[in-house]
Amino acid sequence: MPTCRSCGHDIDWATMEASGRPIPLDPGPVDNGNLAVVNGKAHAYTAEDEKLHRERRRSHFATCEFADQHRTRFVPPRRKPSQRSE
Repeated sequence: MPTCRSCGHDIDWATMEASGRPIPLDPGPVDNGNLAVVNGKAHAYTAEDEKLHRERRRSHFATCEFADQHRTRFVPPRRKPSQRSE
């Protein structure tokens, strides 16, 4: 099982469904998790997930004491200036 390179705890990996970015998860289900993982893709836990009895998972960022060292700030791509015809 992979481990967090900062705190050394075991982690699982998934890919965020919306962004395609990897996300570290605490291993196993948790009662207060806010994510569901289906076929390796993580998404926000929904009523549909509850109905299908999917496990609740939690991002390792929520529990790792060194999480801020690994977070990256999203910077949207710069738009090219529009070319106006005069």
